[in-house]
Amino acid sequence: MRLSSILKVAACCIAMASCKGLGHNNVQQPVSAQDTNDKHTVEYITQRLNDIYSEAFREKDHDLIALDHRFMSQEYNRLQDQAVAIAERIDDHVIDADHWVLGQDWTYPTMTVAKIEGITPTHATAHVAITSHIPGNDESTTQLILPLVFERNDWYIDNMQQYYEGELLDEKAWYQEYISTH
Repeated sequence: MRLSSILKVAACCIAMASCKGLGHNNVQQPVSAQDTNDKHTVEYITQRLNDIYSEAFREKDHDLIALDHRFMSQEYNRLQDQAVAIAERIDDHVIDADHWVLGQDWTYPTMTVAKIEGITPTHATAHVAITSHIPGNDESTTQLILPLVFERNDWYIDNMQQYYEGELLDEKAWYQEYISTH
């Protein structure tokens, strides 16, 4: 095969590849490795967290468990569901505050992503600040550490952690302890 023929075939292949999904039937292409890799950037993860928290802050009387099932990891939800079932059986409370708004009362919170680090194909860690804007009072800001997992083709929060008086408060550890002691 002559060089000019090889170049024509290569140009044709490149042109066809660049028109992926633009055929006359507009068939949806499956998610490619490139699409998945695009989700492994600081920019994408930051936007994902902004979207999650926008949804969580949208309604004052949101359903905590429903939000968790939408935005927390499968493992987190498994532990939470197990702990809640135990608490209901023994007439106890395992959840006493809303971790999305960091309290029991609505305080007009905002979320800011401070940094995203340790991005691998399956894990990342986000550091976020939740600021409560209490009308007539000062603002209060809480720093959260959010281990993230990549599952179901997106990023989900695997845990919510924060330091309080020098101690790391860890929600998954709390659920595990509750389950093992009840």
